[in-house]
Amino acid sequence: VRVALARGDLEQARLLLGRRYCLWGRVIGGQRLGRTLGFPTANLRLGRRRSPMDGIFAVRVRGVGNGHPQQASLPGVASLGTRPTVNGTDPLLEVHLFDFDGDLYGEYLSVDFLRWLRAERKFESLDALVEQMHVDSARARAALAEIPRRA
Repeated sequence: VRVALARGDLEQARLLLGRRYCLWGRVIGGQRLGRTLGFPTANLRLGRRRSPMDGIFAVRVRGVGNGHPQQASLPGVASLGTRPTVNGTDPLLEVHLFDFDGDLYGEYLSVDFLRWLRAERKFESLDALVEQMHVDSARARAALAEIPRRA
């Protein structure tokens, strides 16, 4: 499973696990940089957990409150890694939920990884990062439209 995840083969990992690969945790406060860039994120610290993968992913998120049924899943795009553009050092899972406007601090979320989109990388500027975030979001939306919800 770890080998499949390390190469971004989420479908093979799903077949081996019998379910989608997921990470979960409580949303913590961050630098609020995503919000200022137009992409607010829910941040989940990995702590002692070590993910065998990193990069940008199309995801579905369960556990969202604020008027959404707890078992409903919402689509989004996630970054899993150290955030080299902002000189991050600790691994962090940052999830941007599409078309969601609410407060998720303290919520307990489960993030299902559906498609690996690209490797994490350092950008020359925040403007270049934001441009890529728009591309990543469009690719995640397209990928999620292709993937059955319960597969």
